[in-house]
Amino acid sequence: MATWQVGPFDNDEAVEWCGVLEAIAPDRRTDLARRALEAAVPAGRAPTVGEAARAVAAAATILQSLTGASVSDSAYAPRFLLGRRDIRVNASLRDLATRALDGVLEDGSTWRLGWAGDVEEEDALAVIEELRANLASAVVL
Repeated sequence: MATWQVGPFDNDEAVEWCGVLEAIAPDRRTDLARRALEAAVPAGRAPTVGEAARAVAAAATILQSLTGASVSDSAYAPRFLLGRRDIRVNASLRDLATRALDGVLEDGSTWRLGWAGDVEEEDALAVIEELRANLASAVVL
């Protein structure tokens, strides 16, 4: 997987996931986000790098849906959803997103190991930790 920055949409897996998100019917977008998040929730195994990248993109999209503001400057962020209600976020989906990010951040996760020793490791961790904190405190209407 190619990664060019530390943001939630700055890797091949996230870009492909956002492409699918844009291409599918609006009424299926919530389910697509839920499936990406569920794949990264710890269940006896760490998520793969691809699962983690898609979950991070989905979590950022959930936060964007909650706040109505883009969470990334990336050209690949799903800004097409701004001002829309295509992804219906309830407390359960928000909590799933935070649990998925917990799995991504877990010691020994493939995502975390991929950043180990990289000069941007601390920045990458900070992005995910901030995303998680913002999700956990976001108000669900």
